[in-house]
Amino acid sequence: IKAGDITGGKKAPHINIAVFHKLHGHEDFIYPKRIDADDILRAMKGSAQFIFLNHTSGLKDGDVVSVTTDVLRDEAGRFADFGIDCQMTVHTRPAIVLAGICQILMLDQDGREIEHRAIIKPTTLSSADQGWVLLYNDVEDGIAIYADENIGLE
Repeated sequence: IKAGDITGGKKAPHINIAVFHKLHGHEDFIYPKRIDADDILRAMKGSAQFIFLNHTSGLKDGDVVSVTTDVLRDEAGRFADFGIDCQMTVHTRPAIVLAGICQILMLDQDGREIEHRAIIKPTTLSSADQGWVLLYNDVEDGIAIYADENIGLE
């Protein structure tokens, strides 16, 4: 145990989640199924922009990670909601398994409205792989969701 460590040296899973959208003119770009741990932004090669990157630490079995990046605005007297809202369940035994749903409401570069409910099927992550795993890929609208896991202090 090091000075300043309030965890007592306990280790726990950390989950990183990233969502990307293909840039206009790069519709033929194919999202890789796996990406090395430190190369998530470089792997997009200027073909996709990140919508959000999230880090959640100290997870326990059955935790739900909720990530929301929304814009709420008043349009003609009613609220409009654009962005991504994800809830993902994390199981830590016997392995790290991530599953959930993301509601995606956004506009692309052409002003076309994208509306999806992304179902994230149970996916096993491994800190031994030290990399990002493609959880969801919508080919038509160019949306991709990735996750990666590592072990750190709780």
